[in-house]
Amino acid sequence: MAKRRSKKRTHVAPTPESQKGIPKSMVIRVGQTSLANHSLNQLVKDFRNIMQPHTAIKLKERKSNKLKDFVVMCGPLAVSHLFIFTQSEKTGNVSLKVARTPQGPTITFNVIDYSLGKDIKKFLKRPKSLNNEDLLNPPLLVLNGFSTKNKNEDDPNANVEKIIISMFQNIFPPLNPQTTQLNSIKRVMMLNKDPVTKEISLRHYFIDVKDVDISRNLRKLYTAKSHLNKTVPNLNRKKDISSLILDHDLGAYTSESEVDDEEAIVNINESYGKNKNGQISVEKRKKEKPAIDLETGLEKDELDVEMEEAATRDAAQPEALPRKKAIRLTEVGPRMNLKLVKIEEGICAGKILHHEYVHKTDQEIKMLERKHAAKMRLKEQRRKEQEANISKKKAVKDAKKERKLERRRLRKEQAEADGKADNDSSEGSSESESENYDDVPEDIDSDLLSEVEDAV
Repeated sequence: MAKRRSKKRTHVAPTPESQKGIPKSMVIRVGQTSLANHSLNQLVKDFRNIMQPHTAIKLKERKSNKLKDFVVMCGPLAVSHLFIFTQSEKTGNVSLKVARTPQGPTITFNVIDYSLGKDIKKFLKRPKSLNNEDLLNPPLLVLNGFSTKNKNEDDPNANVEKIIISMFQNIFPPLNPQTTQLNSIKRVMMLNKDPVTKEISLRHYFIDVKDVDISRNLRKLYTAKSHLNKTVPNLNRKKDISSLILDHDLGAYTSESEVDDEEAIVNINESYGKNKNGQISVEKRKKEKPAIDLETGLEKDELDVEMEEAATRDAAQPEALPRKKAIRLTEVGPRMNLKLVKIEEGICAGKILHHEYVHKTDQEIKMLERKHAAKMRLKEQRRKEQEANISKKKAVKDAKKERKLERRRLRKEQAEADGKADNDSSEGSSESESENYDDVPEDIDSDLLSEVEDAV
């Protein structure tokens, strides 16, 4: 049987070094109420699609799982961010907690309302379904309405905006403009902050790029190779291909009327004529004994190579042809409106750095810190007492075990001594019996037989 071909150029296995700096996430649900909510379960699945490909897409939570179980596994799995969805048992409000592992901080948002991906597709005229190729690369992050300028340096909440921006900027790997290909960016995650209500709107879009310089019929022919399921234009009533191209009634040369917004049409410079590797190679010649030019002070060989490179570059570098592209954003969901509640240290357990609704004075903060310190001291004291009690119980148990082993050893020794005494007594009795029968002749049977024979 022939061996299956493995693609090495387009399907290169990622190395551990390249995966080291990439942030990874884990989207989970915590709480009995959230696990029983089917709509929240679907929201978690849709949010995992946003965080692809560097997220645990097939993670399954159990009712017995606690937050500590997931935090412990973040280290071995190299998870850098936790997205925790919870639902209150009393009010039914849904909350989203974004935590940075392992030191924190944790930002808690109140999910005011949300829409699932399937609900958004119902109201779209041309809905878009994401396939596996669209989820191979992380989405492009767009932040709108966030300001990093501190208007008042004395304001204690001046760094709140910076913490939120830093948290969202680090959930995806950074983009390198020199190495990133534009066609690899197919999704956009947009966060828009309302300056009045301070609400953050989260949207997820798919980027659709189309040519507008060619007609609709030509575009169908151009994309027929990659979209085999779509039909080509009907040529029954056409004499040749030119009538299809030049027919302005069926399809104009530009399809800008299909684009709703004129600002969505942009000019992109595309170059053609590159070699296989996408670079221009120049051959350099070297001489054994280069001559030096007296005017420039450079070797003549270097001057020849520089002139060759300039001439080859001008001849080989293609002209950049501007082409019109129509960019359309199609929402794929989910959609959420978030409201900041608080920021705390650690992972859901630490000092409150900022609270949107509860404000404390400096005196109240100091009093709370003293209470917290006293609570921690009491906790440490109880822990030491518990450790002492455990060690004491362990010592009593070990002593009891030693006494039990000692009794077993003594019983074993006693049994061995009794066995030796029995053996000695049996040997003594056998010796006395042998002494009593010493006077009995050995041939007593033969004597009796001889007397009987004589009588006969």
